Amino acid sequence: MKRIASVMAMQARDRGTWFVIPSFALGAVFGLAWCIVLIHDLLMGGINGTFAPGLATFFIFVLVGGINTLTGTFPFAVGFGTLRRDYLLGTLAVAGAVCAAWAILLTLLSFIEANVINNWGVGLHFFHLPFFSDGAPLRQFCWMSDTQCAQADPHYVGGISPLGQLWFSFVFLLFMCVLGLLLGSIYQRFGRLGEYAFFGIAFLLLSILLLVSTYWSWWGAIFGWLAQQTAAGLVSWLVPLIAIGALASYALFRKATV
Repeated sequence: MKRIASVMAMQARDRGTWFVIPSFALGAVFGLAWCIVLIHDLLMGGINGTFAPGLATFFIFVLVGGINTLTGTFPFAVGFGTLRRDYLLGTLAVAGAVCAAWAILLTLLSFIEANVINNWGVGLHFFHLPFFSDGAPLRQFCWMSDTQCAQADPHYVGGISPLGQLWFSFVFLLFMCVLGLLLGSIYQRFGRLGEYAFFGIAFLLLSILLLVSTYWSWWGAIFGWLAQQTAAGLVSWLVPLIAIGALASYALFRKATV
C-alpha cells in the first residue's frame, strides 16, 4: 500500500500533465471560440447560436497526457524499484481522481452556461451541448439553428442533466487517459514499430466491421439502436474497455525494458 501511495505522490507532482496543460488548452480554445462568435455577432448583427466543438481538443490533450505520463515516469519509477503492479494501480488512482475533478468542473461550467450566464452572452454553446448535456436520446439531436431547436422542444437546448453529464465526462476522460496509457505501454514495449502495428490492426478491424455491416445491411439496425441511446448510456459501454485497456497496459509494460 505504501508503494502505491508513493507512486500516487510521484504522479501528483506532475501538475503540468494533469492540470496546467489541459487548463491552458481548454482556456485557449474557449477564449478563441468566444472571440470568434463575438466578432461574428458584431459584424453580422446577431446570431441565433453557435455550437463549438472545442471540447474535443481538451479530450485529445488528456489522451496525450496519458501517453506522456507513462513514457515519462515509468522508467524512473521502475528504476527505483517500484513494482509494475504498484505503478499501474497508483497511476490509475491518480488518473481516476483527476478525471473526476475535471468532470465536476466541466459539469459546473455546463450548468453556468445554460442557467447563469446564458451562452456566455454571445450565443456560444461550448460546455453545454445537446445530447451530451441534457440527457436526451440521440434521436432528438437537432441539426438546425438554436431558435428552431427551442421551438421544437423548449427544454432541449436549455435543459441540463447534471448527473448524466458528470458520468459521461468522467468515463470518457478516464477512457482517453487509459487509452493514452495503453499507447504509451505499446511504445515502451515495442517502440515505434509497435505503435504502427497497433494503428494498422485497428484500421484493419474497423474496415472489416464497416464492410461486414454494409454487406449484411446492419446499418439500419445500428442507427436505430443508437437513436434510442443517451450520451450517458453510450459512454457506459466504455467501462469494460477501460478495464481491458488497463489490463493490457499492465501485460505490456510488465515485460517492457527500461
